Amino acid sequence: MKIRVVLVEPEGAVNVGFVARACVNFGVDELVLVNPRADLEEALTYSAKAKDFLNKAIIMNDYDEAIKGFDLVVATSSKGYSRGNHIRQAIDLRTFVENIVGRVNSVAIIFGRESSGLKRSELDKADVLVTIPANPGYPVLNLNQAVAIVLYELWLVLKRTSQNLPPRASRDILDKIIDIINHIAVKTGIQEHKRVRLERTIRSILFRSSPSLFEAKMLEYFLRKVYRSIEEKH
Repeated sequence: MKIRVVLVEPEGAVNVGFVARACVNFGVDELVLVNPRADLEEALTYSAKAKDFLNKAIIMNDYDEAIKGFDLVVATSSKGYSRGNHIRQAIDLRTFVENIVGRVNSVAIIFGRESSGLKRSELDKADVLVTIPANPGYPVLNLNQAVAIVLYELWLVLKRTSQNLPPRASRDILDKIIDIINHIAVKTGIQEHKRVRLERTIRSILFRSSPSLFEAKMLEYFLRKVYRSIEEKH
């Protein structure tokens, strides 16, 4: 499975260097830095034997481009839950790696700024929100610590991934399902602001559950039948 770590506007050279080391420790394929604020030359001094890896890091200005083309896009945040907030409905790290990772071909994992984390608009573009359970009195981890913990858990699961699992549904199929649900929502008169919340909620459920190809196709078949039935009545 291809793993890309995305750091959005990283601010500290020490953190960037240590993150590069963690990426090498746990077999990450790519490191992407979106609009880095840190001094990358200084970061090299903290990267130890990961200098070559850090030198190959991909520098991008476009957040959307950094997450494009991956089967699963995962945002991370210490604030995993907010009542009534359809974006902050996270799953814990252990549940994520055990139930999802290993069933997709590629994953992009996004980490936010040291000072302020990820913006709401950035979180909204992820398929799944993951949080690391910690002391509720102080749940915010340092950037390089959070990256290392996530990658370690991934490493453990990938080393014991079973080979007797059915093929998982691709992003294309899941996106089609969401698109059909949107069309149904329009036909049934659901207000636009509620459709936005509904789409985000359904997207989170689908990508979190990682349905098999067969399951997704059955769901797509059923939803198409529902949509056609509604159209005929209109």
